[in-house]
Amino acid sequence: MKDNMWFEILSRASPNVPVSLDDLLNDDHDPQTMGKVVFPQMRLAPAVNLWPREQGGPVYIGVRILEPPETPYTVARLLAAAAMERDVYPIILSRVDYCGLERFGFRVERIPEDSAAAQAAEEEIRKYWDLAIIINGHEIGMLR
Repeated sequence: MKDNMWFEILSRASPNVPVSLDDLLNDDHDPQTMGKVVFPQMRLAPAVNLWPREQGGPVYIGVRILEPPETPYTVARLLAAAAMERDVYPIILSRVDYCGLERFGFRVERIPEDSAAAQAAEEEIRKYWDLAIIINGHEIGMLR
C-alpha cells in the first residue's frame, strides 16, 4: 500500500463513532443472526499458483482480535504507524462481528468463534495472504 493510505487512516482515526444501523432496525429481528458471516467449509486450500505473489511486494501480518478494543482509533493509529514504519500490511483476524477497525479502511477477515473452525479459517487466510506472522493483539498489549 502507499503511504498516502496510511496518512488517511491516521487523519480519520478519532474517538467519534458512527451510528450503528443494526440498532436502528425494528426490534423484531433476532440479534443472534444479525451481521453473522458463515465461513465456508472447504477441504482444499486455494491453489497458490492461481494468485501469484509479486516479488518485493508488501509483507502481510495477521492481527488476531478476540474482543473489540476499547479505543479502536488508538489501535488504528498504532497499526497505520507500524505499517508505514516497517512496510507491512496488517490483516485483521476478528472473532467478533464488528471490531471497530473496519471504519478506518483496514482489511478485516471475520473468523468463526468455534475453536476448530477458527483454526481452520485462520490457516486458510494465512495461506491466502501469505501472512508472515499472526499476533494476538491483546497479548502484546496493543488493544487496551
